[in-house]
Amino acid sequence: MQIGQGTYSTVYKARDVINRKFVALKKVRFDNLDPESVKFMAREIHVLRRLDHPNIIKLEGLVTSHMSRSLYLVFEYMEHDLTGLASNPEIKFSEAQVTVIYFHLLNLFYMKFRFFCMYMSGIGLQE
Repeated sequence: MQIGQGTYSTVYKARDVINRKFVALKKVRFDNLDPESVKFMAREIHVLRRLDHPNIIKLEGLVTSHMSRSLYLVFEYMEHDLTGLASNPEIKFSEAQVTVIYFHLLNLFYMKFRFFCMYMSGIGLQE
């Protein structure tokens, strides 16, 4: 079942056939991506694979499909996302929750900006 759509990807709710739990599959099509976008995506995947924090969704695996020329990122499934919760007028966040969300967004912005700067300068990430 499709649960989200982006410029380069579509997200589906699926069930892991081994452990029977729900996962989110992010299907990224490579046939319309330029080489620089692929490099940038590879860097982001590298970081996602190394992140281990209870407040950041976990990338559980990667699956490739040569037939559809796609890459599937397998994430743990969450029933709600922050955008959906924030757009619901019935849900009120506490001041502490807003503070935590604010700092997480700042950290994400910093991380994306840092990658962009490294990408533009050609430095890249070191193993």
